[in-house]
Amino acid sequence: MSLIKLSPSRNASVALITAPLIIPVIYMAFLTYNISRSTKFSNGTQYPKGGPQRLVQRHEENENVMPGKPTSLPDDVRSEDSDWVLAYERVASVPVPLRSLALSHTSTLSCSPSPLLRAYTSGAHVAFASTPQAILIRTLVDTETKHTFETNWIQNIQFEPGDIVNGVYKVSYCGKGSETGSERIELMIQAPPSYKGPVPNGLILSEIVLVEGAPAESLPGDSAGDGHVIFINETWMWRKESEKPTLVESKVSGWMHRLMAGWLIKKGISTVSL
Repeated sequence: MSLIKLSPSRNASVALITAPLIIPVIYMAFLTYNISRSTKFSNGTQYPKGGPQRLVQRHEENENVMPGKPTSLPDDVRSEDSDWVLAYERVASVPVPLRSLALSHTSTLSCSPSPLLRAYTSGAHVAFASTPQAILIRTLVDTETKHTFETNWIQNIQFEPGDIVNGVYKVSYCGKGSETGSERIELMIQAPPSYKGPVPNGLILSEIVLVEGAPAESLPGDSAGDGHVIFINETWMWRKESEKPTLVESKVSGWMHRLMAGWLIKKGISTVSL
């Protein structure tokens, strides 16, 4: 059996053809590795009470516990006897030293997020506005809503209830989170009036949790007396049992979504770092 020797020009042609395939794979591998080192995630699905299964955790140390439910969840979804399937995804950063952050984590107004949470959330949404998902959403919204994708708009809103960002995310709650020393912003997915297609039931939230001292998973070199902050992104979606699984329930789309959530956390942290 003879071997075909590639000419220099043929080698160049093969390189040009395969490069667009290899480069994204290498980049995705690097991104996955980088994000996995700086974040951790959990996800799961709660099924209606009385069914064959109640809570399925797909990546969590405690198999029977889910995060505190968001304040903005509709009552019929939040209730223990709900007939909705409720799925969540939680991505959290490793603890970040307070001394490395440029803004205060305390708020002087009960109705407004702290400077740190607002800037972190803003940075994450500015980054999201450049993604293919946001570009697609922008083509679906009416003209009056397109300005909510602009960097200037995102950086200047206060992320108070009623504020809209990136077209379909409306702030529904800001205040204390489910953990001690935490603060969060919740945003409901809400399609603009001009959109007539199907709209998923869901919300996203950004949260900061103040941790005293240096946790076990903190970065090397942090002293025990340092205060730390954990930055969190969560996505919650709900559906009827007869409906197709949500984005965060599916293996492939769930993995892609977690990867993007981790990337957005890193972008948000870079916005508030010294």
